[in-house]
Amino acid sequence: MSNSETACYLYCLTPGGCGIQSSGIGVDGQRPVSVRDCGEIGAVLSEVELAEFCGESSEAHLQDLAWLGPRVCRHEAVIEELMSRVPVLPARFATLFTSVDSLQRSVLAHHQDITGFFAQLGDQQEWAVKGLLDRSGALRELGLSLQAAAQEPAPATSPGARYFQEKRIQARCERDLNIRLKEFCRRAAAVLGAQSGGFRERKVLVPVVIGSDAEVVLNWAFLLSPAAVVDFRARLDRFNDCEAFPGLILTLTGPWPPYSFAPDLSAGAKP
Repeated sequence: MSNSETACYLYCLTPGGCGIQSSGIGVDGQRPVSVRDCGEIGAVLSEVELAEFCGESSEAHLQDLAWLGPRVCRHEAVIEELMSRVPVLPARFATLFTSVDSLQRSVLAHHQDITGFFAQLGDQQEWAVKGLLDRSGALRELGLSLQAAAQEPAPATSPGARYFQEKRIQARCERDLNIRLKEFCRRAAAVLGAQSGGFRERKVLVPVVIGSDAEVVLNWAFLLSPAAVVDFRARLDRFNDCEAFPGLILTLTGPWPPYSFAPDLSAGAKP
């Protein structure tokens, strides 16, 4: 690869060197994906035009959904195709190295972290649990409005005083709901985490579900083996049924590449 024109784009790492092959097309939609041996670790990569990801035009590209969307999809497609056959340590979108040699050096420098990750991962994959809350429904089912109103003195007579009284009642209801929800989530996370090989609490990136009144109040990641998924799903169903929190639905999706559990290998060689 010519350092001045192209770069090495990393999709993921796999255990076992070059024992696996990829038939995928690279992030640019043109160049093929290959696997290189990095000290008994397989590095899944392709060549890309450096100017697309670095330099003056890169910021504009990363803000342009028409450019970004297809490339992110191709990045994920390469990882998911391999994930169906072997464990993977996924790299973030646009992880670049100046050359295959620089990539190999980086992998060798992080060899202990990488092999430790694969030892923990085994045959497990990442599954996501999100909590969707109908807040007004939860307040109604819990009867918090009535409880808060009962703690207030007689209803105010003037419009201004009544307005502030209603605001106090609303704030008390929200506070009580948040306390109860936090305790439910703590208990659910402990129970579900005990049935998994790993647990991470992730940031809620999109707090509102489009086209719905539901609010995303939790975003969790778990490591689950294929054999553990059925029991995990059954336990999750209990939290949506007989042990449910009013207005809250827990959803399970997966499997996904284990981004939440991957060690940080972001020290790519800068062009």
